[in-house]
Amino acid sequence: MTSEGSSPDRKERSPIPPIWFSIGDPPRREPPVVPGYRLAVWEQVPLVRANVLGCLSLPVWFIFFSWIAAMVSRRSEYTIVFTLPSFVVGLLLVVVGVPLVHEAVHGIVALLLGARPSFGVGAGFAYTTFRESVGRSGYAAVALAPLIVISFAGIAAVAVWPEHTELILFVVVVNAAGAIGDLWMTWRLRDVPPNARLYDLADGFAALVPEEAPSQVGAEA
Repeated sequence: MTSEGSSPDRKERSPIPPIWFSIGDPPRREPPVVPGYRLAVWEQVPLVRANVLGCLSLPVWFIFFSWIAAMVSRRSEYTIVFTLPSFVVGLLLVVVGVPLVHEAVHGIVALLLGARPSFGVGAGFAYTTFRESVGRSGYAAVALAPLIVISFAGIAAVAVWPEHTELILFVVVVNAAGAIGDLWMTWRLRDVPPNARLYDLADGFAALVPEEAPSQVGAEA
């Protein structure tokens, strides 16, 4: 049984924050109408809640990646110095650097799946979207790619440049905290029928199934 948050019949949906800048086609705001298919799941990511959870997860990610970095670099202590230059660099990484790489990884994986990615920035979020449909596993790959790729790349970088462990840790922790929305959508894919085609939306995704195929809701009923 699908949750209220993923019900295709739900009428009240949170407003989508405005988009300030975009490259390529704008994101879909509603599920498309595709002949021979019907809407099975319409999932909306709670952006405010995701941002709050991302901030709250920072200490957890820091402990996790620090533990891995300690095993790789054989360093158990780290020095963090707060200066104006380090603050500016950190701010640029949080606002520009990490989101840019994060969304680029989304786009590369989407491109490998045959989609044409578009990019943009809105009120409190950056996004990668595409108007083509993908399967459930493909959508999960696009969603999880930045967390997996950047995390592994960061750990590899710690092994090669242990003297820069603090900076690398900062990047992977910020990236992981920013992937809360991706993790949320991946978790919600459990409500999507295996034969569904997924369309990315500005605030989530829509899953369409062939009209003759029973939805997961019908199968569980």
